[in-house]
Amino acid sequence: MADQPGSQPSDLEQLQKRVEELERRLILLEEHRAPAATGPRIITSRSAGPRDVAPAQQPSGENESIESRIGEYGMAWLGNIVLLFGIMYLTQLLHKGGHQVTSVIFGLASIAGVYAAGYYSRKSFPYMSRLFNYNGHILLFITAMRIHVLPGSRIIENHLVGEGVVLLVLIVLIYLAFRNKSQVHVVIVWIMAVITAIASNSTSLMLLPMVGVALTAIFFASRNNWWTGLIISIGLVYFTFLIWIAGDPIVTGTFKIISAHHYGHIYLFICALLYSSLALFPKSDGTRERFLNASIVLNGLGFSFILGLAVMAFFTHNYYIYFGLIAAFCMGYSIFLQWRGTWRSIASLYAIYSFVALSIAIAGIYKFPLAFFLLSVQSLLVVSMALWFRSRFIVIMNTILFVSLLIAYLVVGDSMASINFSFALVALITARIMNWKKKRLEIKTEWIRNIYLFIGSVMVLYSLQRAVPPHFVTLSWTLAALLFFVLSVLIHNIKYRWLAIMTMIATVLYLFIIDLKNISLGYRIVALMFIAVISLGISVFYTRRLKSKKEDHDST
Repeated sequence: MADQPGSQPSDLEQLQKRVEELERRLILLEEHRAPAATGPRIITSRSAGPRDVAPAQQPSGENESIESRIGEYGMAWLGNIVLLFGIMYLTQLLHKGGHQVTSVIFGLASIAGVYAAGYYSRKSFPYMSRLFNYNGHILLFITAMRIHVLPGSRIIENHLVGEGVVLLVLIVLIYLAFRNKSQVHVVIVWIMAVITAIASNSTSLMLLPMVGVALTAIFFASRNNWWTGLIISIGLVYFTFLIWIAGDPIVTGTFKIISAHHYGHIYLFICALLYSSLALFPKSDGTRERFLNASIVLNGLGFSFILGLAVMAFFTHNYYIYFGLIAAFCMGYSIFLQWRGTWRSIASLYAIYSFVALSIAIAGIYKFPLAFFLLSVQSLLVVSMALWFRSRFIVIMNTILFVSLLIAYLVVGDSMASINFSFALVALITARIMNWKKKRLEIKTEWIRNIYLFIGSVMVLYSLQRAVPPHFVTLSWTLAALLFFVLSVLIHNIKYRWLAIMTMIATVLYLFIIDLKNISLGYRIVALMFIAVISLGISVFYTRRLKSKKEDHDST
């Protein structure tokens, strides 16, 4: 076959061009990944000499991005804010000039114009369109407020009509937020409701909208999973209750607790009950447990704070009635949640809250120091509830409450033998129950039980020291040590032997530091001999026990 002289150079030339094109693309790719490369790049090829030097690229992309964001978003915000204030001031100018009707017409026309701008810019400028809509909502609300609520610019004096217009506007805005699925829009409307409530300076007009805020917040949480908005709503609601009970200082200019409640506490209970219904939410992908728990806790804290202020202001003589009702509701609700609910941790929260409310009710009914006796016995009821709930949380909280109650009794209470022994017996019985049902209580450590044992042993000594004549204190403490030792043998528990040993040491210290100075010689001899006999008897027990263990070990 004859060679074709023209074909080979053509193939080589095409191959060379492809290699050069590939090199050029690789260099462009490297420059795209590292635009701040040091120094200029020189593009070379096999056939050609050095090509033109490409100038180094400047890192201007980031600056251009910041500039674009400021220009697009920042200027949109600035323009809408200026537009809002411009329309407000112009409307106010018309109103002050005596053109009330004209100012309203201009305000409505401005609102229509802002909404139209938002509607027609929704495709070309979506972000600006959203801001136009927010601007329209705010202008619509301000116009409705000017009709009756805001002082100095009222057009309609009829309370029913004026407040109905504001309420209608808020309902329309809530509906628009629901239709547009905008959580930010909903929060804005809630803030408007709070502003309306504060401006009204009336109990019903202040607190009734808060019921609406709570209802819509719960609805949106269940429907759209707007948990952030729910938590914000709780803060707004209880902030409004605080403003109400403080005499609306934003309007009046003076911070003073109101003298009459005008049944405002009814709204407080309604809002707390509404937020408590969150515990009935089923477990699902949209229900976030941490937000749910946070909402329940915030509701409890806000309710407790406002209720405490209300009690000090209005119900100092019959507060136990309200706390008794709260205790009954929370107890029944916790049992229902444990039985049929899906959130066991929330059931424990309501159980603890019920016992705290019950403690306050008991203190209000029976007064101190008798209330200390009933409150100490109540601890056994709490442990029984913890057994059923299988809740370590309830046990821990009950321990904190029990210790706090005991400290309060020892510091401010009058010492009574019945109360002293009740604390001692409750502590020891609680420790025994916790050891008996520790698997059910899911307690994996012994420190809680040790606290109760320590409290019980100390209160036994304190109770005996207060109850028996001074010259029999040492003998009674020795008998207590003997009792602890017998219990350790009967139930095969080493902790009670430790209690017996510590009690004997405390008895000896008490004998030599206090009793030997104060009691007669005969009682000294009896006390010393009795302690000696008990101590030697315990020593013999340990000696035989150790010897028996050693013999068993040797035999094996």
